[in-house]
Amino acid sequence: MRWGILGFLFIAMIINFADKSVVGFASVPIMKEFNLSYTQWGLVGSSFFWLFSIAGVLGAAWSDKIGTKKMLSILVIAWTFLQFGALAVYSLPLFILTRVLLGAFEGPFYATAISQLSKWFPPQSRSLPISIMNFGGSIGALVSAPILVFLIQRYDWRTAFSVLGVIGLVWVLLWLWLAKESPLEQPIEAVTKSRTPKPTTQKIKWSELFPVLLSPTFIVATIAAFSGYWILSWITIWMPIYMVKVVHLTPIQMGLVASMVGIIGGVLQILICWFSDRLFKKYKIYRKSHVIVGASCFVLSALFLYSLTFIHSPAWAIIALCLLKALPYTMNVFAPQIAISLMPERGGLMSGLLWGIATVAGIIGPIVTGYLVELAGENEALGFNYGVQFGATLLLVSGILFFIFVKRDERIRIPTNATNQEQMG
Repeated sequence: MRWGILGFLFIAMIINFADKSVVGFASVPIMKEFNLSYTQWGLVGSSFFWLFSIAGVLGAAWSDKIGTKKMLSILVIAWTFLQFGALAVYSLPLFILTRVLLGAFEGPFYATAISQLSKWFPPQSRSLPISIMNFGGSIGALVSAPILVFLIQRYDWRTAFSVLGVIGLVWVLLWLWLAKESPLEQPIEAVTKSRTPKPTTQKIKWSELFPVLLSPTFIVATIAAFSGYWILSWITIWMPIYMVKVVHLTPIQMGLVASMVGIIGGVLQILICWFSDRLFKKYKIYRKSHVIVGASCFVLSALFLYSLTFIHSPAWAIIALCLLKALPYTMNVFAPQIAISLMPERGGLMSGLLWGIATVAGIIGPIVTGYLVELAGENEALGFNYGVQFGATLLLVSGILFFIFVKRDERIRIPTNATNQEQMG
């Protein structure tokens, strides 16, 4: 059953990716229809994240009370109606409103999905299923990018949005019928020598929460997740325009390249997370697995991102983008697990807080990039290079900080029932 739950969340991630990225694929016709500048388009892109962060925190915390299955159902139902709503959007304010609301209902998804998986998979084998779920985004690129670009080119962007609404509706009906909340009454979670998980129904004590939130481990893990999400927002909002305006691909070629970037990047991410799980099983220490691997991925990502500014080749751009689709995204897997390990009994709240703060990058990033592009005047390539260099610097600095300050060295004792469940498959 746990692999069935993973399959559902894998498909939900495909839908989630497509819902977010369709606006990037439709950027050129939308900008033309509403007569938008690059800065204005950056504002439109950031509008998705205006309520994303706060909704992510509140929604993930609420999922601890009402259950992750019910919360995920509510979220996907909202996505469905909002995508259908594009058929009635013929003004910029209304379009921005639908993006704001979509962001509010997508905000809690990732943290809630991780919390759902944590109930079915023990900590020594959790990175792999989370990375497989994330791979849904890559499959979303492979499947949705050329289809959405075709629908936009053949019909219009509103048709592409409504098709996504139909897919979301089918998913939520099957989820309500077939999915289960958890295999046990309590989530499977790592148990340290100093803390035993408390029931999730117990009221949170701020005297216990604040020291955790102010710890260097949580703060730096959040900074790293923020930097990773900065790159995610750049890939979602700006990469399609970058490939057309700077790499000089046609819209159809851009859709095909986006598919290739997604699938290759997703496979690499799964391999990295599989390797991290192997290290965790051997040492049972987060620092020797998640921290060192995550910091290394960030430093390498920064170097490849910097390379785009001085190696001007479509082939190299595709290679670098494939790696950027894999390396920074590993922090989406590692950082929430580290946050949950700080307070296992409130997994939804901890992952929601980290993710809610980190996704503020989605508000700031697109606007900053749009401003930097316009700052370069008619030299659009130079403006995009400014944005790329800024993102690379964020990755480099946060990767170094992550390596220095995240100290999850305690040895994790795997609960017997979790080990037995893993052996049973």
